[in-house]
Amino acid sequence: MKSYNIFVGDTSTETEADLVTRVQSGELEAYEELLSLHSTHLRAFIAMKLPIPHLIDEIAHETFVFAHRHIMDFEAGTDFGKWLRAIAFNLVRKETLRHQRLSKNQEKFLEHHLVQQAGKGEFAPESPTMVYLEECLQRLPDKQRELLNHKYTLSESSREIAEAFQQSEAWVRTTLCRIRTSLRQCIEHKIEASPEPV
Repeated sequence: MKSYNIFVGDTSTETEADLVTRVQSGELEAYEELLSLHSTHLRAFIAMKLPIPHLIDEIAHETFVFAHRHIMDFEAGTDFGKWLRAIAFNLVRKETLRHQRLSKNQEKFLEHHLVQQAGKGEFAPESPTMVYLEECLQRLPDKQRELLNHKYTLSESSREIAEAFQQSEAWVRTTLCRIRTSLRQCIEHKIEASPEPV
């Protein structure tokens, strides 16, 4: 069992288990001491799993809040740091799945607009997203725009596009995915940079 020196008036030695017991008895100060002991290691653990600065802070905070709310479920004397990491791991997994669902929805949204653009041949002026899509499309290399034309204007299959470009079907699918990701990021950047409506 690790021991930590806690200075409260006279010097005394208090174990992590003692701190947990105090927290379970309702002493908030003891929990702050637990946080100071584990904060750095927990953030490092989260950073390895999800290296996004603002999410590291958010998940660390959520982990400590969850741990405090469920402190009575923790058995004093067992590994508190391991328990925190297990909580953080579940929160990281939840955030990763949420991001994957969001990215998938955004891809579908973009594909809808690409199909709409190809079918109408022009962009609805009332749709900022369509305007941004047009601007982002113009920035693509000619070969990538040609690939999109085969996919969305000519409605060709991956096999037909592969034959036209003398590439594999896997190359077609991968390249189209990369182009859509690039367009989505371009549109998101333009939306973020656009002034808020008055």
